[in-house]
Amino acid sequence: MEEELDTRLAPFDITAAQYVVLSTLHSGRATIAAQICKELSYSPGAMTRMLNRLEQKGMIQKAPAIDNRRIVHLELSDEGRRIFPSLLDASGIVIDQYFGNFSAQELQAFESLLLKMSAGK
Repeated sequence: MEEELDTRLAPFDITAAQYVVLSTLHSGRATIAAQICKELSYSPGAMTRMLNRLEQKGMIQKAPAIDNRRIVHLELSDEGRRIFPSLLDASGIVIDQYFGNFSAQELQAFESLLLKMSAGK
């Protein structure tokens, strides 16, 4: 699935892993690197490298927190917000390829099993 997503996102010069970070920022589930690391189970070093690449590509922007300059807030840049709907469409195609035949109940059961599996790490 990740390989298929990489293929679909290649025209945008975005990898599946980078898309997940952009999606996390877009949804508002996280706004700082530590939150994204926790959300996605990434190491801080790997996250720093990925965020730097996304910043170099013009997809995100960083801004120090006003009250604590050690904290850097992250958000999609104008370019990131512009391109995100196309990335979401590409992701939707891949998800539909893999899960399009599942009923809502089957998807819920699948998600529940994945959560149970990840909780046992």
